[in-house]
Amino acid sequence: MTISTRTQILLLAMTTFVAGANEYILAGILDLVAPGLNAPVALTGQLITLYAFVYGLGVPVTIALSSHIGRRTVMITAMTVYALASMLTLLVNDFWTFVPLRIIQALSGGTAVVTALSTAATLAGTQRQGRAIATVIMGFTASLIVAVPLGREIALRLGWHAVFPLVGLLGLATALSQRFVLPVLSPAASIPLREQFALLRRPAILGGLTVTVLWMAGYVMTYSYLTPYLIDVQRLPGEWISPVLLAFGLASLAGSRLGGSRADRHGFHATLVVSKLLQMLFLAALPVAAWLLAPGSLAAVAAILMLWSVSAWAAGPAQQVRAAAMVPGAQGVLVGLNQSAMQIGIAVGTALGGLATQAVGLADLPWLSVALILASLILMIALRGRAPQGYAGGPVADL
Repeated sequence: MTISTRTQILLLAMTTFVAGANEYILAGILDLVAPGLNAPVALTGQLITLYAFVYGLGVPVTIALSSHIGRRTVMITAMTVYALASMLTLLVNDFWTFVPLRIIQALSGGTAVVTALSTAATLAGTQRQGRAIATVIMGFTASLIVAVPLGREIALRLGWHAVFPLVGLLGLATALSQRFVLPVLSPAASIPLREQFALLRRPAILGGLTVTVLWMAGYVMTYSYLTPYLIDVQRLPGEWISPVLLAFGLASLAGSRLGGSRADRHGFHATLVVSKLLQMLFLAALPVAAWLLAPGSLAAVAAILMLWSVSAWAAGPAQQVRAAAMVPGAQGVLVGLNQSAMQIGIAVGTALGGLATQAVGLADLPWLSVALILASLILMIALRGRAPQGYAGGPVADL
């Protein structure tokens, strides 16, 4: 029986959904996990930063070390290890026991995600790779929408120890599905670690990845503290926070899909320029709304948040396609490096957001996000056009 490419791409999206769950879920149950680990909430929260840094710095190494292995085998192995590490959290009773399991989750989950993204681009072909990558990224988006609230409900009813093992069971089911749904895949085109480090010494490559770090840090700086911002600055009623966040998440699904289609149709550079301009506009609209509108203007604030979500997530697929095109023949490595850059951006943005809330307050977070995204846009434009290849209305190496 021949399995359609669409089904294979959807399974890859399921892979990113499961792999993204452990990264996102912890943020929603910090207050429940911290007592179980006998640690303060602030220290427990560093497990999120640890995950992002290990993902960002360690996954390129695992991708390079596994570059001689077929991609289906890499994904099955990574998801199996991820699942087992998640199940072992049943034995965790203190912070330091959780740390090594968190590291294993980050390395194995990140390896599965990077391999899924490069595989999606290969299976879909050049003309549809933007939409394929968008579909796979939607797995991440869905984990943000579904895994966080569902994980909290499970933790409230069954205890936090039940949450991660359930993710592990999903990981095992995904690994088994990969064995029967995906074709045998050749190893991804890779570059030895020494040459990867040499790539990073090239100003255009390092600059291109810095674009990703700045963009993601700008998004996360406000998003990570969105709930206290909405309550303390926008004065939204507490009972409306969950519905607003759900609407924000649903809008991100639409944004991811829209961004993939626009990247295929108009080119990734044009898509990124428009997306980042709109992100800055809607972020700036948040403090303006707080100044001009009555406190607790639910409809207006929700509308602004949804528009920000659509524009922010529309940049994701285009950013991945852009990264994959920086060096011909090294798509898998560059997608992996871009994923690492995104994770470093998450860690940096969250850390800077925490410092900013103490130094200047929650109200100024959107303006600081605007500054980071503007820096990302300026750098992207400055680095543009250093390679001649073409892709969907714009240069493939649109650095």
